Amino acid sequence: MIICRCAWHPRYYGRSLWNGVASWRGWSVRFTDGICPRCLALVRAEHREMLAQRRRHTETAGAA
Repeated sequence: MIICRCAWHPRYYGRSLWNGVASWRGWSVRFTDGICPRCLALVRAEHREMLAQRRRHTETAGAA
């Protein structure tokens, strides 16, 4: 059995989030990591801010 969990949830919310069972094959328990919709929205927001800062930095460096 493969259980899917959000790899980003502990970073943003301090706890794990189990997304469900990805596969019912076999008797052993294994895990796979993904990202839940709530964490995806936060990651996208962080990266947008980082890219905007990088663009501003390169624009000001290029103007000097």
